Amino acid sequence: MFAAGLKLNEPGIFALDIPKPRIERPDEVLIKIIATGIDGTDKSLYRHHLVDAPAQEDFLVLGHESYGVVEEVGKEVKDIKPGDCVVPTVRRGCGICAACRNHQSDYCYTGLYKERGIHKLHGFLTEYVVEHAHHLVTIPQDLGSISVWIEPMSIIMKAMEQMLMIQQRVPFFCPHNQHGWSMDDWGGCKKGIVIGAGPLGFLATAVLALHGMELYNVEIVPEDNIKVQFIKELGASFIDGNAFTAQQVAQGIDRIDLIFEASGASKLAIDFIPVMSRNAIYLMTGVPRVSGRNEEFDADLLLRQIVRQNQVIIGSVNGNREHFKKAVAMVQEIEARYNHILSRAISHRFPLKDFSKAFDLKDPNQLKIVLEVS
Repeated sequence: MFAAGLKLNEPGIFALDIPKPRIERPDEVLIKIIATGIDGTDKSLYRHHLVDAPAQEDFLVLGHESYGVVEEVGKEVKDIKPGDCVVPTVRRGCGICAACRNHQSDYCYTGLYKERGIHKLHGFLTEYVVEHAHHLVTIPQDLGSISVWIEPMSIIMKAMEQMLMIQQRVPFFCPHNQHGWSMDDWGGCKKGIVIGAGPLGFLATAVLALHGMELYNVEIVPEDNIKVQFIKELGASFIDGNAFTAQQVAQGIDRIDLIFEASGASKLAIDFIPVMSRNAIYLMTGVPRVSGRNEEFDADLLLRQIVRQNQVIIGSVNGNREHFKKAVAMVQEIEARYNHILSRAISHRFPLKDFSKAFDLKDPNQLKIVLEVS
């Protein structure tokens, strides 16, 4: 069976010939993969030759943003049947800590989790996979290729969940009761900055816009880039991160209730901490590569501000099955509200056999790359 992935002792990305999996346990499901998205994590693993292969293996099949059609189910599987479309989750819990035993492996205490296509488990850049039913979320048949947005959207759903829970700590100053942080229209009368216009920044902007927040997106690309075009289509204002400092950006906005960082650019992320307004929250989802680079900032002033102004900075990673289920609904809502924007934001499509072209793509106007298997 065809697959694409990394080899332990040889840089590059390779076509792999692996056995077709089969159901061996009664709670397992055989899935025919339809398509798999590529994101920054996949490209980073490839470019830096980070091969965290499964035990006793010398290769790692990549891919963690995927969807497919069920072909066969084990005898104990009740809620999934052949012909269903499904999206697999990514993280598999350690089985030890309270979080993982409670199906919340995104909060794993031990760090001994595994992740499909990333960390000690093969991924979905292949033709068939077998997965436990609990790690699958059924999706509507007509979602099609926008299903590859569900996995990254699950990350946004988790981050938003934390934000709304934490921000209920503060009263809001506008006169509209429906704009409280615990209300459906919580984005009203609030201003936010999203740092980054890649896949996560794009999705974060879409979700925040959907809830009525006044948005500004900071990115270091030319204004005619496709990423900026989509950001503007969502109603956000574009700010060139090369042309303006964080202080200049803040002066132009006046009040910043939320910052959502989705760039993985350490300096840019740190520069925006001092411009948060009182009672604001800063969500960090970008994961920079460790480089040993040092950045200078006034630590005393920064800590003084965070304490005296009741500010919150939170890191958020991954999403569990409940976040995936929420992501399905959110993807549908955004696609309907913004004229099929998620379909149009799939900038490049390749057949699986052309995986190397997809991973080596240098087009500055790429947003979401999809490898189509079937």
